[in-house]
Amino acid sequence: MPTGLQHILNVGGQSLGNSRLGIEVTGHNISNAQTPGYSRQRPDMEPNNPVQFGSLILGQGAKVARIARAHNEYLEQAVRRETQVHGKAEAYEHNLSRLEGYFNPDLTSTIRMRMDSFGSALRDFANMPEEPAMRIHLLETANTMTTAINVTHANVTELQSDISEELSVECDVASQKLREVALLNKEILALQMGDETRPHDLEDRRDLALKELSKLMDIQMYKDDRGLFTVRGPGGQLLVEGIFSSEFKLDYNSGHKQPRIVCSDFANTKTNDITDKFLNGKIAGMIDVRDKHAQKIRDNLNEFATKFGSSFNEIHAQGFGRAEFSEFNGRDFFEGLDGQFEAAQQISVSRLIQQDTNAISSGMTSRTPGDNVIANELIKSFKKPMFENGTATATGFYDNFVATLGSATMSAKNELKAAQVVKANAETQKEQISGVSLDEEAANMLKYQHLFTASSKIITTADEMFKTVLDLKR
Repeated sequence: MPTGLQHILNVGGQSLGNSRLGIEVTGHNISNAQTPGYSRQRPDMEPNNPVQFGSLILGQGAKVARIARAHNEYLEQAVRRETQVHGKAEAYEHNLSRLEGYFNPDLTSTIRMRMDSFGSALRDFANMPEEPAMRIHLLETANTMTTAINVTHANVTELQSDISEELSVECDVASQKLREVALLNKEILALQMGDETRPHDLEDRRDLALKELSKLMDIQMYKDDRGLFTVRGPGGQLLVEGIFSSEFKLDYNSGHKQPRIVCSDFANTKTNDITDKFLNGKIAGMIDVRDKHAQKIRDNLNEFATKFGSSFNEIHAQGFGRAEFSEFNGRDFFEGLDGQFEAAQQISVSRLIQQDTNAISSGMTSRTPGDNVIANELIKSFKKPMFENGTATATGFYDNFVATLGSATMSAKNELKAAQVVKANAETQKEQISGVSLDEEAANMLKYQHLFTASSKIITTADEMFKTVLDLKR
């Protein structure tokens, strides 16, 4: 029950403490204005319960009920969702653009450019099959074409290896984020005191860790009755439950063409292959390029080298060359197509022709100088529809898969632009609620300063009144 002047001192003292606490929270906001993931905090005031004094009901000042966190869970979920989409679009476009760069028509060393040069040299050779210069030129253009195939295949293979190495790094990052979420779950559980008193700074760090994890993969969160997050990943894989977390790593011994991503259980006793279950996030975009587009291009290059080289060899083996090679046939023009290795990796002009261009077949009959029947048949092989179920020539097949890659890259660029806009909008909405405004915090600082001064005035006034009462007794 209030007791006159003592009641005034109590109200003033508590008001002084509330103002001091408001300044502390404001200072905390200002200190973390540039901290990633930080959500603005504010002291929520509420009046103390009133008491009866005679026939009157008197208030007893105010108290800080809680330190509230400016946070919207639905906007946080929207940001995580759009971060997943953006993470995939960004990685997908980046790696697809790298892949497309190997087939850029502005380059002078593409397979198509080298093949056109080889076809032109072959026509010159057919016109003058007896000229050594024409044979040497044909050999040089054939070498540059096979080298272009080898280099392009090596570039695509290296891109796949680069993506796998980056996936290994991202798996380590994801595992670290899962451990961080589990540790923060533990710390939050130890510090929280119901819904009114929660460690908001730790919750901000947990939300930031989940957002960074969302950039890597598609995840879903569920909050239990203790306020702790349970996290599930691609394909519903359990990643975090309470204080326990899973771990990601690459399996290079899976028997697949490319290493697989596996996720361990909490005890790290068994693993689950989830490579094909990633739908969104950076890892999904990287897997799509590595296992679908890059592997398809690699397979196309091998098919291109195998079918074109074999068809060319079949015709060439029927012909006769010059000098000591004018009496027998059966020679291949290209080698490295025996299937021991990937054709695009090994195709080259045969060593016999490298040593002596007279071994290049031009005529259909032996010892017939100037015979160019086989040379003309070799030119026709460029127009032979041997790809895509007999509907596409070698150049047509090459143009088709390069055009498909270019179309996919253009679509990826458009998807990335759209994802950037949507993600930026979601982050802006979240920042409007949770972000720290220095102007607003400066205004709050002045407000609490004035409240502190006014509260001090209440105490000094009550003190003067005490002195007056004491002086009356003298």
